[in-house]
Amino acid sequence: MPTPEELQQRRLEREVSARKQAEKLLEEKSLELFIEAQERRAALDQLKESEERYRVIVETSPDAILVIQDDRLAFFNGAARRMLASAAAPPQPDAGLEQFNLLADAARADRHPGQPVETSALKTDGSTIEVALSSVPIVFDRQPARQIVLRDISDRKRLERQLAFQATHDPLTGVANRAALLEQLDDTLAYARRHGVPVWVGFLDLDHFKQINDRFGHRAGDRLLETVTSRLRALLRKDDIIGRYGGDEFVLVMRGGAADALGPTLLDRIMAAVCQPVDFDGYALAVTCSLGIAGYPEDADDGQLLLERADAAMYRAKESGRNLCQLYNDEIHARIVERTKIESALAQAIERNEFFVLYQPQIDARDGTVVGAEALLRWRHSELGVLTPDRFLQFAEQSALINRIGAWVLAQACSACASWHAAGHRPLRIAVNLSVRQLNGIELIKLVDDALQATGLPAACLELELTESMVMSDAELALDTLGALHQRGVQVAIDDFGTGYSNFAYLNRLPLNCLKIDKQFVSDIEQPGGAIVTHALIQLAHSLGLTVVAEGVETAAQLRVLREQGCDQIQGWLHSKAMSAQEFLGMLRHYEPSSWMSEVSARKMSA
Repeated sequence: MPTPEELQQRRLEREVSARKQAEKLLEEKSLELFIEAQERRAALDQLKESEERYRVIVETSPDAILVIQDDRLAFFNGAARRMLASAAAPPQPDAGLEQFNLLADAARADRHPGQPVETSALKTDGSTIEVALSSVPIVFDRQPARQIVLRDISDRKRLERQLAFQATHDPLTGVANRAALLEQLDDTLAYARRHGVPVWVGFLDLDHFKQINDRFGHRAGDRLLETVTSRLRALLRKDDIIGRYGGDEFVLVMRGGAADALGPTLLDRIMAAVCQPVDFDGYALAVTCSLGIAGYPEDADDGQLLLERADAAMYRAKESGRNLCQLYNDEIHARIVERTKIESALAQAIERNEFFVLYQPQIDARDGTVVGAEALLRWRHSELGVLTPDRFLQFAEQSALINRIGAWVLAQACSACASWHAAGHRPLRIAVNLSVRQLNGIELIKLVDDALQATGLPAACLELELTESMVMSDAELALDTLGALHQRGVQVAIDDFGTGYSNFAYLNRLPLNCLKIDKQFVSDIEQPGGAIVTHALIQLAHSLGLTVVAEGVETAAQLRVLREQGCDQIQGWLHSKAMSAQEFLGMLRHYEPSSWMSEVSARKMSA
């Protein structure tokens, strides 16, 4: 049994052990509390650092950043202040996004995260700015919030509008271009169908616009187009459409009411407004126009068809003398139907042997001798009958067909003339008309060389006829091409002289052999003063060393005057109509020049 001292010792040892354990536990707990306090302080420091970093990033951002908390404006950065407000009208913290008219847009952005909403924000001064808005949820001051980011897209939207305007408007006049015009016309017709109202389409072309460009330069032409546009804008209503279709062509789309009719007053006002002189550097540029009108629903119910018919009416106005307004009518419709038939059949006409050539004799005016013939193309159309070139050649010239047709005519004419030579009728000359598209240099020269070589016809017996307007359209090319042909011995004649626009300096330089007086001057030769024109033309041609041929001679009196004026040769119904190559050969075999001259003299005496 332990002694009392031993028991006391044991109790003290237990007390010391318990105290040590308690102290150890206290140290451990204190350490835990210290570590926890350190971690809490580090977390607070990190949070504070993070918030400071957020504020620095937000404040230096070029985008406007707003923080919305409890539907109130809790924070906005400097970019937001500069973008949306001013010192005189700062943002109102008590108000939310409604002060910028962005409440609905922000809600839309919340429904589509990651997809910015492009809209207009209302600034505190009442103006607006175009922005791209995005919205993300964040924690701000330890509370849920929304961060709204606004990016200024005003410059981009302005550029987009400029590009869109350029894509749909004519850069010179600012009116709708062709693509936009067609789209707007379709929209107008759709409205007209729904509401039962009429629509009129006007096709307006400025007369002789090319001459203004040629004489005064393209700056004058631009001034003219700009002035005409402003006049049309001032005249027509806001709902009407003005479009530049191309070059000097404008299209007007005018919508009426249910009981409206297109009256002459409006058309007269359009013509009068356009046809006023335009001032340019002290010059008064004379302006006239040709206007064609087609209407919905009476003329067409399709936009493209309305344009085509207004265009057809405009060309009819030009054909009638220009400076006119022409409504689309049955006659024009019949011409369009005929044109469609001609264009559709033209490509196969050669293969079907529908083309043929007639030959009209050219007669020496002094003794009646046949000196040559002019080759005249004809087309035996299956529906329309025999067509002269004025009814179909213009359509061939709009495509490569004119080259095939021209080559065929040249080959036929050279072959016919060679056959007359082979029958003993030398040295007859054959005249062949050229189109403007054939006057193209190397191709024409090769075409002539091939035809002469294939038929054996001497070059001096081939005469190529060109109109003066053809020559003047590209005088330098004409000089080079005709010069090369002249060196080969081919004859060159100017046809329909006096009806076009001549440059006498070029005329004198051209390697010409013959000048042909147009039949309109010959037909007036018996009228007072009519002989003066033919006499002047004959004197001019002779002064240039050219032979003169008068076309369309139909009476003995016309021949008498032409002979007195010194005209060299004539052709026309006074002698004979155009005939086939075989008929021409038959005429040569039995023709007596002196008998014909006596017969003409007898007609003159009886008259």
